Amino acid sequence: MHKMIIGVVAGLTGVLVLTAVAGTALLSGGGAGCVVPLASAASGSERAGVSGWDSDQLANARTIIAVGTQRGVPARGWVIALATAMQESGLRNLTGGDRDSVGLFQQRPSQGWGTPAQLHDPAYAAGKFYDRLATVAGWQGMPLTEAAQAVQRSAYPDAYAKWEDDAVAIVQQQSPASGSTLGCLPAMIGDAEPAPRNTDGSWPEESCVIRPDPTTGTGCVTPRLLHLVQQATAAGFPKPSCYRVDDHGEHPQGRACDWMMTAGGEASGTQKLRGDTMAAWTVANADRLAIRYVIWFRMIWTDDGRGWHAYHNPVGGDDPSGWHTNHVHISIH
Repeated sequence: MHKMIIGVVAGLTGVLVLTAVAGTALLSGGGAGCVVPLASAASGSERAGVSGWDSDQLANARTIIAVGTQRGVPARGWVIALATAMQESGLRNLTGGDRDSVGLFQQRPSQGWGTPAQLHDPAYAAGKFYDRLATVAGWQGMPLTEAAQAVQRSAYPDAYAKWEDDAVAIVQQQSPASGSTLGCLPAMIGDAEPAPRNTDGSWPEESCVIRPDPTTGTGCVTPRLLHLVQQATAAGFPKPSCYRVDDHGEHPQGRACDWMMTAGGEASGTQKLRGDTMAAWTVANADRLAIRYVIWFRMIWTDDGRGWHAYHNPVGGDDPSGWHTNHVHISIH
């Protein structure tokens, strides 16, 4: 499974999706767009006005934020991770440092953080930092330097505090959860494994034969929908709800699922960004997974060449479920 960069904009134009093409990530849809070089992915940050950090440093910062977002880490955790990386490496993906230290956080293979190759992957290194942070009881209420030190065990425990203002500024500028309309926020996400096709490339006819639907314990789903659920789970998205009794749509046919981003209310902040990321991942993998359409946050993507466009809620009103502002709906062929 190789990596690609997916960029998501959460702004007035809705969800915008990019595809990796020949070393460049091209974002399109909703009447706006951006081009993000895969090597640096920096243009959006420079426009946003974050000063003192170059394109490579800001690309690493966005990876740290994106990994935190995917894992559901609150924004305070992103700030702690950024300040730590600022102190440890200057937001540089270093090949070596003190003794056997490697990467953005100068984590050491000899202390069980991972192999040198793994720690030189910014997404992996950020994930390991968040893993350790999650084991620190009460980290959300700690001063930044105490939380960072609990993870890193640095010889200079007070040094992290001086980076807090810069870390907060970058989070505010780089995260759609802050309410700003940025150019792109990259997230490192793997390609999905393709669903089986016929020898001529067409999709095989499938019935709702898998009983019961493993997500609801009732009804049924098609093998292709189960494959989508498995791939989404492997990518780190929450468990969906698929089959339901209804008089319309794909749910009663076992060809659609809903991925809840909230307990019921409209998504915001990290919840919204997680939904944006899932919608982007789905569309980027549409050809592999036989995606027919995706509905998220008053927008719908269809496989008829129109891409993302406005969704018209047949129910009306301000219900989050009707407008799909609390869940990502995915239907397949």
